[in-house]
Amino acid sequence: MTLKTVLRITRNVGLCAAVALVACDSGQKAEEKKVEEKKVEAKADDAKAAADAKAAADAKAAADAKAAEDAKAAADAKAAEDAKAAEGTPPAGDAKAPEGDAKAPEGDVKAPATDAKKTEPKKTEPKKAEDTSAKIDAKAIYDAKCKVCHAIDGKGAEVQKKNNIPDMSAKDWQGKHSKAAVVKAIADGVDGTKMKAFKEKLSKEEIDAVAAYVKKM
Repeated sequence: MTLKTVLRITRNVGLCAAVALVACDSGQKAEEKKVEEKKVEAKADDAKAAADAKAAADAKAAADAKAAEDAKAAADAKAAEDAKAAEGTPPAGDAKAPEGDAKAPEGDVKAPATDAKKTEPKKTEPKKAEDTSAKIDAKAIYDAKCKVCHAIDGKGAEVQKKNNIPDMSAKDWQGKHSKAAVVKAIADGVDGTKMKAFKEKLSKEEIDAVAAYVKKM
């Protein structure tokens, strides 16, 4: 083997060794880089988890604070209402006093009612028209004014039979002639007969009394 060949082999071996060393160094550096990257990622994850935990804790604290604030506001409002109600309600011991005062106006109210009773005009019932027919001697008037034609018993005088004088004592005649009809006949007369009007000769009371007398026949 020549020297030149030996040198070439030596050089090639050296190159291979250098390449191997470089490759080994590069691989080691790559591994180290990966480890560093993993460490950075882990730190980032830890930082994110810590940030999330802090945010959750802050949100819970804010919610708790708001709940406590709302509870305090409700308690203050209730206390204010209770205080207002207590101010509007008189003490139990004094409660009877207004009731006693309230009774006084009731007494005052009753007084005008009594006065109204006193001043109220008494209702005066209209006086019944005095029945003067009872004081009038209807029979006497009948005898003087009616007997000559109607006879003493109302059956009609014999001399007047031709003039169709009715029998005023008959039930059928009494049934057909009310007292009012008899009053009208005495007062105004009867057309077409000898019966004359007596309203100018007798008073209303006398006519009424005679009519009542005739109705009793």
